Amino acid sequence: MSIMTTAIVRELGIMHLVIGFETYKTTSGVVTHAFSGIDEVLVKVGGVHCIMTFMVIDMDNYDILLGLDFLIKIGVIVDVE
Repeated sequence: MSIMTTAIVRELGIMHLVIGFETYKTTSGVVTHAFSGIDEVLVKVGGVHCIMTFMVIDMDNYDILLGLDFLIKIGVIVDVE
């Protein structure tokens, strides 16, 4: 799952694309409220373009967290050696 903050969504002017509202409990036990998400956001990282779905939440630590869904779409190969 990839995550984007509400501040970034507002800054990008795509708040109208957010649908719904949900409540989640994080691994640290904190209950947070999140918008359901945004579907079909075009993401460009370097020369790679892909369509992504983001969960939208309020958080201060990061602007965007790219999840395993993103890594799979762009074909990342992880070499642990």
